Amino acid sequence: MNIKKIPNILCLIRICLIPFILLFLLENPLVSRIPATVRILTAGLLYAAAMLTDLFDGKIARKYDAVTDFGKFIDPIADKMLVLSILLAFVDMKLISAVPVILVLAREFLVTGLRLAAMNKGTVVAANIWGKAKTMTQAILIGISFLSMLAACILGDGSITAYLLNLPGLLAWITAAVTVISGITYAIECKEFIKL
Repeated sequence: MNIKKIPNILCLIRICLIPFILLFLLENPLVSRIPATVRILTAGLLYAAAMLTDLFDGKIARKYDAVTDFGKFIDPIADKMLVLSILLAFVDMKLISAVPVILVLAREFLVTGLRLAAMNKGTVVAANIWGKAKTMTQAILIGISFLSMLAACILGDGSITAYLLNLPGLLAWITAAVTVISGITYAIECKEFIKL
């Protein structure tokens, strides 16, 4: 296999993992007989595997000069699909509020639109420090949410469980705040592409 194809294949694997993460995360007849602890652990491990594909596809692309136009397009799309699918699943599970997720979604549409407008003019908008902070807070939110749900399943009902299950809600608002700030910084950077 041509090593230059590996980064794009890893991106596609990341996209293909999303339905399986959701399968184990959300209540449905296909997994109804599997204990909640096992389902959440499986979904969490699949999410970790998806994050590893994100880590390795970039490293391989840079090391072997395997950056392609398709890769530039599919990598951020795969990341957004993964994160937004899981956050929407958490909303469905009543783990977090829909409002911070809507803010995250709005930011992603805004920045993607600005990047496309910039690309149309031959300008590449690189990730800034706020964009990296946004990515990190989203990963922390999802990771802590999986751990909170897993611990709650193991501990059962009680005050500690209630606290653990409230933690993702708080982190969702922090994530939304960082995400909105990052969107504003991109809008300022790309103001020349915003025509009123």
